[in-house]
Amino acid sequence: MATKNKLGSRLQNSYLLSPITALDIYHAQPGRSLVLAGEDTYLKVYHVATSTQLGQVKIFHSQPIHGIHVSQTNNTETRILIWGGQSVSILSHASLQTLIQGGHVQQPREFKAPDWIYDGILSPYDSNSGVLVTAHNEIVPLRSTPDVQGLTFGPLTSPSRPILYSANLCWLSAETVLVAGGTVFGEIIVWKYYTSPTSERPSQWELLYVFTGHEGSIFGVSISPEIELAPGTKIRVLASCSDDRTIRIWDITDSDCSTSASESSANENGPSKDSAKALADARETGFGGNSNSEVNEEHQNDSARCLAVAMGHVSRIWHVKFTGRTNHHSPREMPIDVWSFGEDCTRQRWELSLDVKRWEETKAQNYITTKESAPIGILKHCSTSPCHVGKNIWSAAVSMASEEDQPLVVSGGADGKIAISGGQSKIEDGLSGSDYGDMELVLSVSDVVQSLGAAAEPGDLPLEKPVKKSAKEGFQRYAFLSEQSFLATTTSGRLLMGTTAEDSINWENVDISDAVMADLKSWNIIKSPAKGLAVLGSGSGKIYLYQQSRPNTIQELTQLPNKVSDIICLEDPNQQPNTWTIIATVLVLDHAFMLTFETNPTTGETKIVSSRRIDLTPNFVLTAAAFCNGKLILGSRVGVLAVQRPKGSDGFETEQSRKDCKTKDAVTCIIPLPGSTNSFLAGCRDGRYRIYTLDKDLLHLQHEISPPLGMIEGAWFTSSPSSTTNLELILYGFRGNNFIVWSETSRQELASVECGGAHRPFDTISPAHDPGQLKLVFTKAAQMHFYSQGRPFLRALKDGGHGRELRAVAASSSSSGSKYRYIATAAEDTTIRIWQIDDTTQASNTYGMFKPLAVLEKHSAGIQHLKWHGDSYLLSSGGQEEFFIWRVTRLESEYESLAVVCEAVFDDKSEDGDLRIMDFDVSPFNIPREEEKMIISLALSNSTIKTYIYSRSSGFILLGMGRYTGACLTQIRHLDVDVHAGRIHVLTGSTDGYIGFWSDSFKLSFPSKKPSQLGYELDSVVKLHQSTVKSLDIVTVPNAHGGGWLIATGGDDNALGFMRLASSGLSSSSGEKETSCQERKITVVNRARVAGAHAAAITGLAFVVQTNSSSEQQPKEEEEEEEAAETAQFLLATASNDQRVKLWRVDLRGAELKTPPRVSLLDNQYSSVADTGDVEVIPPSAAAENGVGGARFMVGGVGMEVWDLV
Repeated sequence: MATKNKLGSRLQNSYLLSPITALDIYHAQPGRSLVLAGEDTYLKVYHVATSTQLGQVKIFHSQPIHGIHVSQTNNTETRILIWGGQSVSILSHASLQTLIQGGHVQQPREFKAPDWIYDGILSPYDSNSGVLVTAHNEIVPLRSTPDVQGLTFGPLTSPSRPILYSANLCWLSAETVLVAGGTVFGEIIVWKYYTSPTSERPSQWELLYVFTGHEGSIFGVSISPEIELAPGTKIRVLASCSDDRTIRIWDITDSDCSTSASESSANENGPSKDSAKALADARETGFGGNSNSEVNEEHQNDSARCLAVAMGHVSRIWHVKFTGRTNHHSPREMPIDVWSFGEDCTRQRWELSLDVKRWEETKAQNYITTKESAPIGILKHCSTSPCHVGKNIWSAAVSMASEEDQPLVVSGGADGKIAISGGQSKIEDGLSGSDYGDMELVLSVSDVVQSLGAAAEPGDLPLEKPVKKSAKEGFQRYAFLSEQSFLATTTSGRLLMGTTAEDSINWENVDISDAVMADLKSWNIIKSPAKGLAVLGSGSGKIYLYQQSRPNTIQELTQLPNKVSDIICLEDPNQQPNTWTIIATVLVLDHAFMLTFETNPTTGETKIVSSRRIDLTPNFVLTAAAFCNGKLILGSRVGVLAVQRPKGSDGFETEQSRKDCKTKDAVTCIIPLPGSTNSFLAGCRDGRYRIYTLDKDLLHLQHEISPPLGMIEGAWFTSSPSSTTNLELILYGFRGNNFIVWSETSRQELASVECGGAHRPFDTISPAHDPGQLKLVFTKAAQMHFYSQGRPFLRALKDGGHGRELRAVAASSSSSGSKYRYIATAAEDTTIRIWQIDDTTQASNTYGMFKPLAVLEKHSAGIQHLKWHGDSYLLSSGGQEEFFIWRVTRLESEYESLAVVCEAVFDDKSEDGDLRIMDFDVSPFNIPREEEKMIISLALSNSTIKTYIYSRSSGFILLGMGRYTGACLTQIRHLDVDVHAGRIHVLTGSTDGYIGFWSDSFKLSFPSKKPSQLGYELDSVVKLHQSTVKSLDIVTVPNAHGGGWLIATGGDDNALGFMRLASSGLSSSSGEKETSCQERKITVVNRARVAGAHAAAITGLAFVVQTNSSSEQQPKEEEEEEEAAETAQFLLATASNDQRVKLWRVDLRGAELKTPPRVSLLDNQYSSVADTGDVEVIPPSAAAENGVGGARFMVGGVGMEVWDLV
């Protein structure tokens, strides 16, 4: 039985990453927009322009925030209404300003409404009043005191009480609120609520419409402002989204057709006839149409008010929003923008176009029309943007600071990320005067030629040599010369230079001879080796040079034996100033040419300095090249990498080659790692990039990852915009029909351009300091498409993590006190994320305490367990008998990241291969002068345990196996592994609540040291729980306190179990006499159980701290019994599905083994993490104090949080 301790709270939350459940936008002043986000119980404020968190305040004690409303009255007094469940709070203007300035704000008072709240709104006419709408379609008026320390609720008012899934409110006047509610059964109820000027007078309501048509529950409704379609013509519409994946737009413009309840309707005799009729209207059930409904005649035509219908997303749609723009006719007619947010983690933009004339005519007829009539409006799908990972966008907000601005669109996901787009001006972004602006152009060759003819002065164009233009002439190749200009070739041999202006391109025709034009017409390839230079290769084997400083000339540099099939620009670390190097590949030759040129900076003349031959192996088609550690690295069309060494002074020859690409896809880029002399990155069209190290003339694969790109075409490193030291890895390529720019460092999509897909000529350029700015030129249907962006369309205001529940958390075992400390997390989304613990700079970045380093996506089923083996290996297990061993290395370069490669895949599967590996344990199995080995024990879902010896060269060798009863094994731990004695003891936990103890003996045959398998024996079982053992941790007890082990378990029965184990002998490594496996027994000395330790299953626990204390710290009655005894104290953290985190102290008094542990509850705190999956101790930093002061642990589930012991 646990006793309570008087030490008080010893847990303090220091980090939280959980789903973003509420969002709103606050335009504090022109050019300064803020995002208010609800993350569990906390309200956090972010600055849009800088992506920094300004402040946070805890709003509710143990209730997540579900909604935020920013209210700004006529006197600019801003208040924040916040609700969640039945809890309601108001943040005052003074508190908000303090929060924005980074000051400390006291937690506001929490009030309880009479029902679950779906929406709330403060009056823009009176900052002390407002209304709430409940889950039963009831309006709750509220009134606060001027200091917001008091809040009173008025009587509930409703025309009917169906169960709602969504609601939205809009003030129409100082006394009128428009209410829209979406029901579980697919209805939409629109009504008015009239607030009384005094609390003594009952409120009034007026039922407007009951809409049907959706075939699923209504998850989102949104009321638009009054929209001016034409001078004097206004409309108000309602958008709804549903489980049926459709978005519908309804006309809710004020009309005379409504059902009202006057004050006399609500009297002591019950509702009036009008009221009863309204109740019937709002009581329709069932999905899709109203054939079986109770809708009255006067509302039969309500559903005819559906102006447009469209289907979007691939799963349920949670939210739909309008931008807030009211003027849609001046200076030009504009469609109405609608945004939707779904379970598929995408945001989609729609344009609503209305036939105004038809709308006016139909409205005049009160929508009495036939069902066959075509919709009055068209809802056109414009774009889809993936903005979160995993599943579900839980919150969204769309707002405009003014009618002239672009809408600011913000979404919050289950992954804890806040994604944002639009809203800012160039001045706020710091882009004023930038060479990169937002522009999209589509041009044909004839368009360019016409613009040249119109703009040219006499003599500018070679009129004496007219070109006969083919009807099918199109653009062929492109090369950016600088951020302002690029060169383009056409299928007729033209050479055109374009210079970008603010919203157009200025063109110049490059004067070239007929012979050069004819040479380039048959075939050309163009690359830019340096700023202002372009090298062209022709079908005749000639290499030409264009220099921007000499715009009207083109110089022939050299002649090669045959058609130039490709040109690769090469950075030679040994090249001299004003020199540049290319590799030219020639058709049908078994070698390529490395050509180095020198340009005279005064005259501009360029000459060849050297020509070296690169011998290629048969069928090696060169596609990429780079220097590394004095060697030349080549990539081929079929994914082969070759290392070439110098062959004398005039050539290179192949030294070794390897292929890690499983397909015949080309290596598209080879990039040396900054700051490293022997490592490089290779991108491939199989969608993966790999990092290699060239060590002692051997090529080692260090890293292999597949980012969300279908084909990788290029990569580069840049400094992060927010840092001058950290480098960012940028990848670009094609996914489907889109060109994608991806930041692997921040895991963000920087650009997505619809281009028609891969295998087309293109070129792109970005500034070295900001990868979010981009210019792209490409060919599509023989036309040139030019795209430019000044900032990413979508960026992270706050970084997130997993989009599904965490099931396992593991800290690197030997990183305590080291500079680099790692945490690995695994979730239901089948991904593993590796984070670097960075607990010093939370306020200065978007990721907080944990810096993301790698995402591993090899698992195809739910991950069950993770465990580190030192800092070099990470092991993971999951469904379908998936068990992977990942080799982890710290990259020795200026690019701060981890290199991760899957070194081994478990292959000793059952016949069906459909079991789950529920748990595993790993221990070192080292033999002198042998390669590193590890012993791995697996607990499978068919009640089998298997133990293997693993090494890199030999793979998995079965050491022993055993089978339990029909209960499924959920836990397994090594108790004792002795290589020299050939002994292993393990314990298991299972779904029947028993702890089992197993032993196995093996022999190593010499000289091969191959183990001989004998098999496991189940020595004993001990009942500790009534049902499943959900969590388990084990700690070694010091010999001064009797030795052995202390085991803690958490059960599905809500109980906490403890077990003290002792051994009959010591391992041979201690120097004591060895005992055989049969002689050495593990015995249960005593046990203890804390029933009802939590209110739900204990799904995670961990021993956090071990300390020793004298008997002086014990209660007086204990001192009398053990005056001289010392006590070993263990602090245990537990987490449960009841969303509580508890800290326990376990005392082992003296060396007497028979005395059961004494368990004390030290602290009990609310946890922001639901559906807890694991608890893991975080290793302290090198600067942390020893003992309790540096102890902390992580809780993982729906999100993750860190608790400090204070």
